[in-house]
Amino acid sequence: MDIFSSRWFTVTYQQPHNFSYIHLTNNCSDSVQILVAVCSAPINLLHRNTIRETWGQYARNNSNFKMVFFEGVKHSPNVQDDINEESVKYGDIVQENYIDHYENLSLKSVAYLRWVSSSCRKVKFVLKTDDDMYINLPLLEKTLMNMKRSRFIMGLVFKHVAPIRDSSSKWYTPKSKYPKNEFPEYVSGTAYLISGDIVPELYAESFNEKLFWLEDVYITGMLANRVNATRINSGKFTIYNKQHTGCAYKNMISGHHVTPRNMKIIYQQLQNVTLVCH
Repeated sequence: MDIFSSRWFTVTYQQPHNFSYIHLTNNCSDSVQILVAVCSAPINLLHRNTIRETWGQYARNNSNFKMVFFEGVKHSPNVQDDINEESVKYGDIVQENYIDHYENLSLKSVAYLRWVSSSCRKVKFVLKTDDDMYINLPLLEKTLMNMKRSRFIMGLVFKHVAPIRDSSSKWYTPKSKYPKNEFPEYVSGTAYLISGDIVPELYAESFNEKLFWLEDVYITGMLANRVNATRINSGKFTIYNKQHTGCAYKNMISGHHVTPRNMKIIYQQLQNVTLVCH
């Protein structure tokens, strides 16, 4: 077993393909063109419900979309009982039996690649995001309406990023685990869009590329390089804190660090057809 530690956590490298499903949602229908894959922590029931009630409503009410929450497990019977009830009620959860921790985010992303490859193969686009994001789905749909490109990953692209060697950092990466001085070009894991044609290839390459704990570096950097995917930088994807108003999100596809309360504020303001922004 391959392990290293920082003051934040101990990372144990695991084989990402040996986990079993606890909950599964229905396969995508032929009408689904955009899958919204929300990586969520098991304890974040409030976030998931708020997403369903706010920006996720557009996906739930639109046959072109399907929204699925991807989760691991937390060692808490009460939390699991809540997830069991939630899955029965909404039918939009894919849960596997890996331990859900920050250092296991790459497992979660391999899990969505696995599920899409087997159960949503005809989808044109996959939007991967997290449960603390606000996503402007109508704008995303409009952006993709005339998209003719294939084999791409779109989002906020990072270039020439050096691994952090400080063992006190949350993102500590020792040379023994990544000896190079720069990560490959990658796309921020907060929200990125993948063309559906390369999803099965990305999943297949996860059998060949050793799992790396930084999810965005692994999926949109290492695996993307293996399939020769093109990365497209878009200013409509942001990781920076924004004002939590409809006007701030009117022309943005994604925003980060959004609480359930602020999701409701943004959503309610964007529903106002007379919203004027200066």
